[in-house]
Parts: sequence; C-alpha cells; structure tokens
Amino acid sequence: MVEHAAIPGVDDLMVCVACGTRPVGTDSGRCFGCAEAAPGWAAALRPANGLAVAVYVLLGLNAAVAAVAVAVDLWSDVSLGRVVDGSDDVSLDDFDAVESVANALNGVSIPLALATAVVFIVWFYRIRQNADLLLPNGHRLGRGWTIGAWFTPVVLLWFPWQLMVDCWRASAPLDAEGRRRTPSEKVLVVWWSTWIGSLIVNRIAGAMGRVDPLVPGDLESLRNAIRVEAAGSALRLVAAVAAIAVVNRLTAMQQARRADVNPLAAMAAQEAQVQALMSAPAAAAAPAPAEAPRDAGPESRPPA
Repeated sequence: MVEHAAIPGVDDLMVCVACGTRPVGTDSGRCFGCAEAAPGWAAALRPANGLAVAVYVLLGLNAAVAAVAVAVDLWSDVSLGRVVDGSDDVSLDDFDAVESVANALNGVSIPLALATAVVFIVWFYRIRQNADLLLPNGHRLGRGWTIGAWFTPVVLLWFPWQLMVDCWRASAPLDAEGRRRTPSEKVLVVWWSTWIGSLIVNRIAGAMGRVDPLVPGDLESLRNAIRVEAAGSALRLVAAVAAIAVVNRLTAMQQARRADVNPLAAMAAQEAQVQALMSAPAAAAAPAPAEAPRDAGPESRPPA
C-alpha cells in the first residue's frame, strides 16, 4: 500500500474519489480500502441478498430434516434395545412406523440436498464475483473453483474452505480510514468442520450398518451403527445452522461495503481532483512576484 504523499492539488482533497465516505489515504485520491479494490467496484458490485434468502430457506429445511433424522435414529435405537433386552412390549408395528418415517425422510432429503447445493453454489459464485471486486489480489484460487471444487475428489475437502475464507477476508468491514478489519472466522470453522465431519461419520455409519438384523448377535452392532448415524445427522444439523450464519454474515458484509458508498460526495471529490490537477500546471507556470527593492544605503542618498 502506498501511503498518501503531498501532491499539489490532490493533497487538498478531503474524501475518497471512489466511495466519497472515508478520507484520502493514497496517491490516487482514494482511501486505503478503495485503493485495494478494482476500479469502479462500487458500481459493479451486486449484493446477493435475494439469493441469500433462498439459501436460508433451503438450509433451514435441511436443518429440520436432520433434526427429524436424529429423532428417528434415537427411536430406532430404543426399539432395538427393547428387542435385545427381550422385552415383550415391542411389536412389528413399531418398526414399520420407524421405517415409514425413514423412507419419507430419504425421499425428501435427496432432492432437498440437490436443490440446496445448486442455490448455494450460485450464491457462492456471486459472492466470489463481489470479493474479486473488493480485493482482486486476495484470492488463492481462481473463480471457477467456486463451482468445480465441490465436484472434484480429494480437493473438495479443503478448496471450498479456502475459497470461503478468502471471500470472507476480502469482504471484511473497513475502519474509519479505510483499512480492512479482521472479522472472526470461528463460524467458518464450525461450519466446515461439522460439514466434513458429517460426511465422514455417515460413511462410517454406512459401513457399520451392513449387518443382518435377523441374527441376534448383529442387533447390537446395528444399534451402534444407528447411534453413529444419529451423530452424523446431528453434525449435519449444526453444519446447516452454521452455514446460515455464514451466508448471513458474508452477504451483510458485502452489502455494508456497497451501502457505505456516497456517490454524490465521490462525484464532487472527482471533480475537485480534476480541477486540482488542471490548475496545478498553471500555478507552476505563473511568474514569481517581483522582489521588493531594498532600502538604499547611506552612500546612495542624495546630498542635503
């Protein structure tokens, strides 16, 4: 970052020529935040508020489905526990009810997950476009990875995380002088760790669930698989809630950066900059004022 130096005319500007809000901090007549951003960023930035609302709704539905899945798994565990203990108050109707709810969840969760993934990626791409405007040189991966990272084996474990963190930091709020503040990234850690954890735990549960429930010795193994599956659903529930917080905060930060622009003040500052630059050569070419004559010495005074 180039600190603001004394430049004739430009040094007299009071506010940034790009945002019209914060004081000039660089030689270009812009504040520190706008100097890091792409030229014309304020006009090109498109807040993702509408997409964010759609993501909220879909993630909320995913959280609800995950909560019901936890309840169904606990119900199944209790029912199987009664069978293992030899209780006579468990009937096939209990398991039929559990199976009906589980089948209904499976029928809803898959299309819901697909719809959520599509809308979330569209929102994410818009956020990355805006982040490229706010900090063009602050990203470790290209914009195309906001889509491709989710479908590429192995790298999907950390590329989306890097992309989100870079967008988060690029969209950070500015202080009074235009320097970016560092927002807490704890909610990002919670979102990504629980999401990856849910994927891993569900894989483990799937491997453990390959047992024959008609074999008495396998019932306890099936219970353990159901408990692990319940843990995966609980992680998915936390990940959905954390994702809502991430979407809300990131969208709000970019919206705040856009709302912080004062176009009238920026236009006035631009006009003042142009006038200052045009008047600077004329002031430099103007002749210096004549030096006042010195007082005459005694020898040059006329005789009395």
